[in-house]
Amino acid sequence: MEEVQPGQRVAEVTASQSQRVEAQCYEAHATPPLGSLVRIGSPPVYAVVLDVRHEPLDPTRPLTPRGADLETEDEVYAANPQLSAILTTRFTAAIVGFRDGASIRAGLPSLPPDLHSFVFLCDDADLAVFGVDFGWLRLLLDERSPASDTAIANLLRQAANTRTDSRKLLLDAGKALATELFGDPLRLRSLLREVGG
Repeated sequence: MEEVQPGQRVAEVTASQSQRVEAQCYEAHATPPLGSLVRIGSPPVYAVVLDVRHEPLDPTRPLTPRGADLETEDEVYAANPQLSAILTTRFTAAIVGFRDGASIRAGLPSLPPDLHSFVFLCDDADLAVFGVDFGWLRLLLDERSPASDTAIANLLRQAANTRTDSRKLLLDAGKALATELFGDPLRLRSLLREVGG
């Protein structure tokens, strides 16, 4: 799997709605990981990757095993170069913010991104903003899935890595999570454990 780099354009929007976008990556297996913050279109909308799928480009043509006599997965691709033309990687991302003039606001924009909008993996400058205002947490907490909780934990750890005061960011995030999840102590405990890594 090819690792994508911060600031890299990785995909285009193939379906868009008020709270979510679907995007198709330019290269199979080259995708932002779960919990990555992505920037979409212009003016930018920000979203967090909630689900990643590697699948056939044509869903009516299921894949068949090809490596019975091979030793590694790399050999499967080397022996079957056509796979790069029939496989794709898609992901779903939950919208968590948008640019409003010179600032980035947590929340939903008035319109979702356009189809074929370019999707970029965010860099440290964008991540740092989401480590200051935790208004986006509620949008992801409302997803109520194990993947959304893992995405929250991954995004918080990434944001913390952009700061010299990473411990303070994680403590502030823990307080915000405690406020949002005061009625669900089991989920709060699980999420805090995951954030702690």
